[in-house]
Amino acid sequence: MIKRLKMFFGRMILKFLPLQAFVKINRLCYILMGHVLGQDVVLYSSVEMLGIIKVMIGNNSFIGHKTLFMGGKSLIKIGKNCDISSNVSLICGSHEIGNINRRAGKGISSDIIIGDGVWIGYGSIIMGGITIGNSSIIAAGSLVNKDVPANTIYGGIPAKEIRKIGEI
Repeated sequence: MIKRLKMFFGRMILKFLPLQAFVKINRLCYILMGHVLGQDVVLYSSVEMLGIIKVMIGNNSFIGHKTLFMGGKSLIKIGKNCDISSNVSLICGSHEIGNINRRAGKGISSDIIIGDGVWIGYGSIIMGGITIGNSSIIAAGSLVNKDVPANTIYGGIPAKEIRKIGEI
């Protein structure tokens, strides 16, 4: 009950804040809602964290405007030095295939793990059960439904490897 109240009041406060004018207040609201944020994490006040997920974000990461974290009892872990653009959706929840009367069967939720130094482009969708390796790039508008190895660029619907990348 207390966690739900914290979530409710945290969301209410965030709705009245300018998008990025009060970065420290935004950060404090998400921490009070039970999420774990490293140092120098920047989140727009329009970021939404819905459901009973736990979000952990590493130091020096950025989360853009209207990014959505959503799902059941699961973890979304984002490494340090990550840039997640605006309108990105990280969706942990789904359903098993149900019977003929209702195809959306039992609800399920799976973790999402994003490594250090990852860049996720505008409007991408990251599905539950996915791991994105360190220093990878997800092209704008991609649907990631399979693991992404470290140091690769993935893009498309569904996302596929575009090329490997090394030290720059």
